[in-house]
Amino acid sequence: MKIVDDRLMDSLLEQAAANPRRRTNFNLHEDPAQPINRLCIAGWPDTEFPIHRHPGKWELMTLLRGRMTSMVYDDNGNVIESHELGGADGARSIELPDGAWHNLVFHEPSVFLEVKAGPYAPNAPEDVMTGKK
Repeated sequence: MKIVDDRLMDSLLEQAAANPRRRTNFNLHEDPAQPINRLCIAGWPDTEFPIHRHPGKWELMTLLRGRMTSMVYDDNGNVIESHELGGADGARSIELPDGAWHNLVFHEPSVFLEVKAGPYAPNAPEDVMTGKK
């Protein structure tokens, strides 16, 4: 059994602070080849998530601690939707459709649970908008 509690989130944020990318993750799935991947991602406001997509895969993000904004883009890199999680409106979770261009920004040290279709595959170059973050 794996438990996501304050102690784990504190540890993940400490690891993220020491990581040059300023983020880290903790896999809840045993094998990245599983059909559903589940992981906690912790990061700091100065981490950078490039605009990217996962063709044929949906993605669910649920904020566990902190505050972040998830943005969805059109094919030209223009923001078409923006949703703050952990903000005044109380939103905590967002599900992105298959292949949506997206990224996120942490506004404070934050941890979220990501659930998405597996198996894991690194982003192909055509699935990252170069020069945009």
